Amino acid sequence: MPYQHYHYATVVRYAGNAGHRVVLAHHTDVSHLSQECCGSVSATATKASFRISHLLAKRGKAFSDGSLIKECIIQAVEEICPERIDTFKNISLSANTVARRIDDISNNLNSQVSNKTQEFISFSIALDESTDVCDTSQLLLFIRGVNKDLEISNELLSVHSMHGTTTGIDIFKVIEKSFLEYNLKWENLKCITTDGGRNMCGTKKGLIGQIFTNCEKEGFQPMTLHCIIHQQALCGKTLDLSCVMDPIISTVNFIRSSALRHRQFQDFLKEIETEYPDIPYFTAVRWLSRGKVLSRFFELRNEIEIFLIDKNRPLPLLTDSEWVWKLAFLVDITKYMNDFNLKLQGKDVLICDVYTLVKAFSCDIEKLPPTLQMEMIDLQSNDALKIKHREETLVDFYKFLPDIQYPNLKKFAIEYISVFATTYLCEQTFSKMKYIKSKYRSAMTDKHLESILKIGTSNIQPQFDRILAEKHQFHTSH
Repeated sequence: MPYQHYHYATVVRYAGNAGHRVVLAHHTDVSHLSQECCGSVSATATKASFRISHLLAKRGKAFSDGSLIKECIIQAVEEICPERIDTFKNISLSANTVARRIDDISNNLNSQVSNKTQEFISFSIALDESTDVCDTSQLLLFIRGVNKDLEISNELLSVHSMHGTTTGIDIFKVIEKSFLEYNLKWENLKCITTDGGRNMCGTKKGLIGQIFTNCEKEGFQPMTLHCIIHQQALCGKTLDLSCVMDPIISTVNFIRSSALRHRQFQDFLKEIETEYPDIPYFTAVRWLSRGKVLSRFFELRNEIEIFLIDKNRPLPLLTDSEWVWKLAFLVDITKYMNDFNLKLQGKDVLICDVYTLVKAFSCDIEKLPPTLQMEMIDLQSNDALKIKHREETLVDFYKFLPDIQYPNLKKFAIEYISVFATTYLCEQTFSKMKYIKSKYRSAMTDKHLESILKIGTSNIQPQFDRILAEKHQFHTSH
């Protein structure tokens, strides 16, 4: 009798080397088993697609790179385990798929950040704006929040593409929108850190003025802070040594601007076997380059003098002892300031650490608020806590303090730990943005740019299983 006439036909397969027949199911259950199996394979392939898309976004790579990665995977599988090639071909990594995956991951991260913000006892914001390759102003808003357990969260809260004006009122409106989106309470805002721009710091029409006006309704006023790194850089410019720097920049540009001269200079250095093979360009926007150029120019000043004479472009200042002395001073002071500037940077640097670098500090009990004086006296008289302070980081030390004995001190610590000392995270992210939205990817949408920047800066791991659970169906690659 034909197979289809059996109501309970048995489906069998051979298992193991012994060839024993194993009953799997009646034909009425085969379709369910097949769907479950296919669903599992599709879900696994989809999860792999999400994880690869996450890596692409984390590294700021193009969406189309997903297809190349899939080709590489297929090539490797064909050599290592060709019997499983069909499984890996199911991983969808087309440019459109990767773009959708990245948006889904970004939405998941937004959800996790939103959950974290609800636990913040105190938070601060750092913001800055810069134009991208399409001359669109991109406003970055970072949040630094601390919960009751003194756990710190640093996250990129939002990226706002501002196609119109960027006045203080405009910036305030987009910040207000972000606060509403994440249900942030203005009264928990401790500090606003900016780069000191006029549209940011203006007390009337600037962002700070707008925030102050809004917070007056709540009966409080948050701190404001001009990025300490930016302040340090501005202070460094007060010493005018352009009489030294200008001839150096002119000379370096003379050597580097011509491909032929540059090669000849490199060959000359190689021929006389100097320690340094070249001299770098000076770039004003890269603050470290000044120190590198000065240091290299000083070390190669004799070789540069010989080369310039050979090119009929002598620099008489190189034989002026007073000018060389000024050059040596500028090299030393610039190196010191660069080293100091690097110490001020970092993702988890606390404002108290930065302030300690800027100015030596010791606690004067009488200058403290009355609510802290008794707790601080008790703290300074506790030898066990003094030892703990020396052994632990400042954050871990405050976590160790008993809540009952030091309630005001812990609240004070939470507020100030939340403060951004610098706009370092903004500047670091702008560097990523220049790489991500380049002239080769200038058509990137604002939404995709925000998603990639959030994934690239976030400390939070995506919840891939949760993302998959929200999907109604899985599509394999065609």
